[in-house]
Amino acid sequence: MIERGKKLAILGILVGAATRAAFAQSAAPTPTPGDGDYNVRSSVEIGYRFRSVDGSNQKFRSDFDYKAGVRAFDSSFLIENNKKDGLFDSALILANGWGADPTGMFRFNMEKAGAYRFDSNIRRVRYFNDLINFVNPNNTPSSLHNAKLTHNMGDFDLTVFPESPTFRLRLGYSYNRTSGPAGYTHRAYSDEFGVQSEVDSGSDDFRFGAEGRLLGFNMGLLYGHRDYRDRTDYFLSSASLGNNPTNFARLFTFNRAYPIDGDTDYVNYFLQQTFAERFDLTGRVIYSFSDTVFNMEENTTGRDNSNNFVDQDLFIFTGSSKRSQIRGDLGVTWRVTTKFRLSNTFTVDDFNITGSNRSSQDQRRRNPAGNPLAAVFDNDTANSNTAYRRYSNLIEGDYQFSPRFAVNLGYRFTHRSVALWGFTQDLDSPTTPAPPVYESDESDNTTHAIIAGVKAKPHKDWSIYGDIEHGTADNVFTRLANYDYTNYRVRSQANFSNFIFNVSAMARRNENPARSILDPTRDWINEVRTRTFSTSLDWTPVSEFTVSGGYTYFYLTSISDIRVPLGIPGQQYTPGVSEFYVRDSYYFIDVHANFKRVALYGSFRFDDDNGQGSRPIPPFTSPNIIQSYPMQMHSPEFRVAIKLHRNIDWNIGYQYYKYEDVFTPAQNYHAHLPYTSLRFYFGKSAEDRF
Repeated sequence: MIERGKKLAILGILVGAATRAAFAQSAAPTPTPGDGDYNVRSSVEIGYRFRSVDGSNQKFRSDFDYKAGVRAFDSSFLIENNKKDGLFDSALILANGWGADPTGMFRFNMEKAGAYRFDSNIRRVRYFNDLINFVNPNNTPSSLHNAKLTHNMGDFDLTVFPESPTFRLRLGYSYNRTSGPAGYTHRAYSDEFGVQSEVDSGSDDFRFGAEGRLLGFNMGLLYGHRDYRDRTDYFLSSASLGNNPTNFARLFTFNRAYPIDGDTDYVNYFLQQTFAERFDLTGRVIYSFSDTVFNMEENTTGRDNSNNFVDQDLFIFTGSSKRSQIRGDLGVTWRVTTKFRLSNTFTVDDFNITGSNRSSQDQRRRNPAGNPLAAVFDNDTANSNTAYRRYSNLIEGDYQFSPRFAVNLGYRFTHRSVALWGFTQDLDSPTTPAPPVYESDESDNTTHAIIAGVKAKPHKDWSIYGDIEHGTADNVFTRLANYDYTNYRVRSQANFSNFIFNVSAMARRNENPARSILDPTRDWINEVRTRTFSTSLDWTPVSEFTVSGGYTYFYLTSISDIRVPLGIPGQQYTPGVSEFYVRDSYYFIDVHANFKRVALYGSFRFDDDNGQGSRPIPPFTSPNIIQSYPMQMHSPEFRVAIKLHRNIDWNIGYQYYKYEDVFTPAQNYHAHLPYTSLRFYFGKSAEDRF
């Protein structure tokens, strides 16, 4: 009752303020900013959102996380300096979403012609995820992987002499912070345990560079430095029976500290020049070096799956890695004739990764009677190196047959070389450690692709675009074979009278063959096919009225060969197939209507994924898997803006969300989100609304 009274009081204040403003329209005008040396235009919108959720509040918050409370809508402040002197020519402030929204944005820009331009952007994201992702043996749904995090980030950039073609100086800083509680799972002693974690990670980026024109070339040099840290901890707040409470496995305590520190330095250099308006040269080189150091200490106490007491199960890992990379791009474009253009882009990517770590385990146990068992000690070290080099060249030709018809054709060639080497060593014996075990591997790979496209304009108000790409693509860090892919895309846009009509379609087929080490006689295939069709129609019979509607269909089928372990002596696995399906239809319609003192907005969005359709789920004993995520989401919204005064609008709106999950009905919900707000405009006249 107190909470409801609080909401009604806030609503009453907003309505009362709006009513008083309406009766004050005939009062004598008050002076407004803008008379004199500065012009000021501003708008501020403050309101309140109500919220009522029937069903799964956890799922609703994982999807949207809208809360009841005061909300800052889109607000802005622009000040322009009419004088030629002064600190700035213009300053702009934009803000949105602070308060009850899960995301908030603040932007500040200031500039003075010929001297500087300052841009800043600060964002905050509240991330909530608490879905039903596990069903324990007594069929109780629960959530073991969850998060309630706050993500803060910002960018600040200063450009000195921004309009100068000969010299521009750039300075920048960015920060990124993530913190909050989360849930995690830890597997131990043939059982799985839900543990807690406290996320604490962040990074800082510094940039410094200059751009300009030298010896006829446009060029620039940028240096950057990034520091990264992660202090996320994992822990068990109380003893746990695990997901299977019927076995012997128990955890009394669990703690894991995993600090990571890293930094990256990089240099980016580019140049560009156009010769005789026919030949363009563009080049770029990026070099970066990263250094990372990590430590992990994990300790567990409890009982193992044989009912032995575990007094200590301590793991300690220490290690570091270094990564150096250089990437270069060189592009040339030659306008051979007024109709024919030829371009070539050459790219080289070269990186080396070196890393080493040392691990140890110290386990102390007692049997069920309390007698000590033999301690388990294990000490190992490992070192690995990866050298990767990739060349890619793309040549394309464009020919304009007429102002209404053009084609392009291209060919991409890629060659990759990868070398892996390193060693592992058992250090259990401090006096006579085992000799290192060395491993090395090298491989080369080549891929080819053809690219073609067409642009047509059957009518001055009708354009058609289409392209196709077919070939092979490589993988960087896997032993899998090349992707064999084909992509199609077509788009049409027509503008006739008061109508704008868009149609687009895209099809992709990606096949990834592989060869199992344990079964080299059989090819293992992963094939993914996607289809996307989208259409929209906009109708604007008069400037005060607009109707927009559209439909998008997304089709995905993924079929993969898998190996299912049997756990039977002499039979390690049986072959199976994993299938995943998406059959998603999305509809929307928006209506905008503006009258003299009232503006109306209405929309309806409907998302329906039929998933696997009538395909039955195989029994648990089957080696085949069929998965999908059939669901429906309804989300209508309407909003009314009433102009009470040339400086005040009163907004009333309502949002509704209806979510239905076919396989997990416990996550269904209905959410009602009415809201109201007042928007205040400041400026000389109604035309200054901003």
